[in-house]
Amino acid sequence: MTGSHADWPGRNRPGLRRFLTLVVALLSVAAVVGAGSLITPQQASSTAAPAPLVGRTSSICAVAAPVGDQPADQASAVTSVTAVGIREAPGQEGQLVGASLDSGRELLKVTEQGKGTQLGRVDASVLLQGEGVMATAASGVVFSAATSGPDAGLSAAPCLPPGTQHWFTGIGGGEADRTELVLSNPDDAQAEVDLRYYGRNGRVAVAGSPGVVIGAHTSRTVSLSALDSQEGPISVQIQASTGRVTAAARRSRTDALKPAGVDWQVPAVAPSTTTVIPGVPAGAGGRELVVVNPGAQRASVQVQVLGLHGGYQPSGAATVEVPAESTASVDLVPGLTGEAGAIELSSDLPVTGSVLSTNQRDGASADLAVQSAAAPLIRTGVSALATTSAGDAELVLSNAADTDAQVSFEVLTLDGVVIRADDVLLAANSTATRRLTSTPPSYLVVRVPDGSAVVGDVVLTQPDGDAAGLATIPLTSPDLASQAPSAVPDPAAGR
Repeated sequence: MTGSHADWPGRNRPGLRRFLTLVVALLSVAAVVGAGSLITPQQASSTAAPAPLVGRTSSICAVAAPVGDQPADQASAVTSVTAVGIREAPGQEGQLVGASLDSGRELLKVTEQGKGTQLGRVDASVLLQGEGVMATAASGVVFSAATSGPDAGLSAAPCLPPGTQHWFTGIGGGEADRTELVLSNPDDAQAEVDLRYYGRNGRVAVAGSPGVVIGAHTSRTVSLSALDSQEGPISVQIQASTGRVTAAARRSRTDALKPAGVDWQVPAVAPSTTTVIPGVPAGAGGRELVVVNPGAQRASVQVQVLGLHGGYQPSGAATVEVPAESTASVDLVPGLTGEAGAIELSSDLPVTGSVLSTNQRDGASADLAVQSAAAPLIRTGVSALATTSAGDAELVLSNAADTDAQVSFEVLTLDGVVIRADDVLLAANSTATRRLTSTPPSYLVVRVPDGSAVVGDVVLTQPDGDAAGLATIPLTSPDLASQAPSAVPDPAAGR
């Protein structure tokens, strides 16, 4: 019978029917997959915010007890805090207030953009709070100088924002090289942190390391004397489990029981496969590279110097092998030949590091300064202290990119008057230096192109006297928050 079901193709052929069913199923799956491939995951595009965001930011200028625990008014070193608010958005209002961290007593105030102030003889940590336009334009520096005594030399560090994680590499833990961690909590609730140590041969267990409590609006000093028995370099990771803290390390060295350097060490950037350590000073003395690998596998780290004439591998230190969960070090002196520069680390696994530098001069006691891995500058880099009557100053700028970068800088008085302006063409993978000779006190503003890989430090030295003073102040970007992108809706996102 024409047209009957009996005549349909495949009705009496089970194998063919199963084949056709399979083909239809496969075509259906292909259609779904194909449709999905046409609608790929999307991210909303963004552009830089056209004007700085306003709000409130905090940073802490850490001040430690004098070495030897002598009374502050009898200490050989005089500590000052300099705070500035750079010109960021003319016409907008804001203020920068510095107060005692524990009591809240107001110590300084800056209300005009481009100006700053200096607070002398500081004996306790200071909380800087920027409001309005100052929230993304404020910067501060702690500075100490002494010509003799246990504090002999120069000490300096930027005022630091709070965070939940901090890394210190190459900390001292022996009788001749001691470190104290100064943990500060700017918030109204207590914070709690865990300390994790990485030694030459792996993780190091230290009693009392987990659950360190820092009360609201207080600083707590943690001595690392428990590491006296450890040989070789040590690194420490500070991880907040509750709240947030700032962290700075106070270093003090001795040589045959005589003072051999005191300085602050600031945190290094979190471990990454590419990091840069800026501001390694020129001159005689030690230069030791210290690298920490927190991962579970051995890291092979390639070392490149960003020198005055371009990038090169340092002699005897081109590669550093760092075992799992360990810290390793290598001598950079033969490879640097006394020149200033920056150190770029490239690794197959995330690492971070620092350079321990000493300054030496005939007839003078040595001094110590530590340069930590830093993030590239964003739009501006600032040091609230550019020149000081205690010593000489030099700006060290490095470009870790493969293309040249046009950079400009200004040196200003605390009254906001520009006393020097200059341009610097930073060649790819290189470093440039400029002597800073303006009448102190002054501060520095460096402006860099968007998306650049520029880092820098101000290097302070004492050319004469009983101490060969050395300190380095890393440039920081106070307007980091102002770079928060303004979202541009994308209808395709989330499909």
